Amino acid sequence: MALRRKTTLAALTAIGALTLAGCGGGDNGSEDDARETLTIGIANEQPYGYMGDDGKAAGFDPEIAREVLGTMGYSEEDLEFKVVEFGQLIGGLQAQQFDLVAAGMYINAERKEQVQFSDPDYCTKESFAVEAGNPENIVDYQSFAENPDLTMAVASGTVEVGYAEDAEIPDEQLKPYSGIDQMYDALAAGEVDAVSGTAATVSGQVRSRDNIEAVDAFIPKDAAGEETLPCGGFAFRLDDTEFRDEFNTELNKLREDGTTTEIITSFEDADGNPYFTPEDVELANGLTVDDFTK
Repeated sequence: MALRRKTTLAALTAIGALTLAGCGGGDNGSEDDARETLTIGIANEQPYGYMGDDGKAAGFDPEIAREVLGTMGYSEEDLEFKVVEFGQLIGGLQAQQFDLVAAGMYINAERKEQVQFSDPDYCTKESFAVEAGNPENIVDYQSFAENPDLTMAVASGTVEVGYAEDAEIPDEQLKPYSGIDQMYDALAAGEVDAVSGTAATVSGQVRSRDNIEAVDAFIPKDAAGEETLPCGGFAFRLDDTEFRDEFNTELNKLREDGTTTEIITSFEDADGNPYFTPEDVELANGLTVDDFTK
């Protein structure tokens, strides 16, 4: 892989050397000499963004990113994917460890104060992984608020932490973990009563593990009791508006011509069940980032 991009897009634009779709190279040097590598953050979570067995980034967000960036003049050799824990994605982006995040990150008001997003490319519901038979009759986040004896595993830095706070679940009932596997190991060991996550992630995990099941998918509620918009997109630094805007323009072309729907619905679990339906993508396609509370 090529070395990580060293300068911001704004600086590259000022230099006039960054080669994007519809733009030629600078007066001196070739396009290959002018182009800089983009580093893309992912969190190793299927089917959003993860490293495949072949060492190549997989998942629907990396695939969509390749399509979008390809129209902007970047080839596969220009892209470097970096895996970090989900809770480190925003901090890493702000610290310029990567140039964008392609990890299915939910768009919400708190995150919009730290990064800027593209329009959403998918929407999905929430679910919980629980012991087979669901002996505690866990239905949604309110189940934990109503029963102080229940404990929930949450991945640090995810929207599930916020959903739990909105449901006024006490901190002592929340068990934070840095990774997906640790949460499911805790459930198998009886250390927690449930693992929180998107319906897509939970569905994939329960099908690959014994003695656990997924509760019916649901739309979580905010602190006011209103249903949220559980949709995700690509994240960019606050000072990279020009880059975000160009990426977003190309992304919307793919939303309109059905490319994002085709890519996202092609991902299936081990039993051949799609993680997302066309309706999940159609809901996202009818929204823009401005539809999310600022």
